[in-house]
Amino acid sequence: MLAALKEFIVNEGGGEAPLEGSIPDMTSSTELYVNLQKIYQAKAEADYLIIEQRVKNILKKIGRDPDGISKTMIKSFCKNARKLKVCRYRLLEDEFSNPSLPQLQKYLTDEDYSVAMGFYILLRAVDRFTANYNSFPGQFDGEMDEDISRLKTTAVGLLSDLGCNGSPLTEDLINEMCRFGASELHAVAAFIGGVASQEVIKILSSSDGMVDLFAGAASLHRIEEAFFASLRGAQYLGRVL
Repeated sequence: MLAALKEFIVNEGGGEAPLEGSIPDMTSSTELYVNLQKIYQAKAEADYLIIEQRVKNILKKIGRDPDGISKTMIKSFCKNARKLKVCRYRLLEDEFSNPSLPQLQKYLTDEDYSVAMGFYILLRAVDRFTANYNSFPGQFDGEMDEDISRLKTTAVGLLSDLGCNGSPLTEDLINEMCRFGASELHAVAAFIGGVASQEVIKILSSSDGMVDLFAGAASLHRIEEAFFASLRGAQYLGRVL
């Protein structure tokens, strides 16, 4: 289908992907809106038929059943073709073995991202803490104060290894990381739960749009800011949830 889309864009599409057929709400009379909608739907159907034929031709060319891809799948593909993106991310192995130091240094000192980056450093520090002490920081109530000191030392050492000497990590962040005591970070758990529920809805409704992780990160940062600016503890958490 991607090969057919490429051919369509170069030829019939004139540099554009097939039309999806829907139009947004707008100020219009019912008659004009319906007429315009019919025009868009007709063009979307024509584009779909071209893509379908190109898919069949490509399948036949490579020795596959020309009807091997269903019309429903091709139609859904055409509807979402304008939303297609190529996303390339760093491997976790690269993140640990070859960190992007300029970006780390930039965002650690950026007021808009410093809290989120602080949590990133502390999550890395927790891994190192666990390897060194065979337990998570804050896992045992009687060792809370000692774990806070240990985690701070571990985080400072990690920052030094990353070439980010002098980058600030607030006491609030360190204390909160220990207070979690090996449980899920509530802000992250709430965010991941929201993402998962949206993905389930998209699967059930056959919608293929991507989740916007950047918006999610920004929302998480606002949650963190609200958290540190407001009351702590279970009472606040219960009110948020």
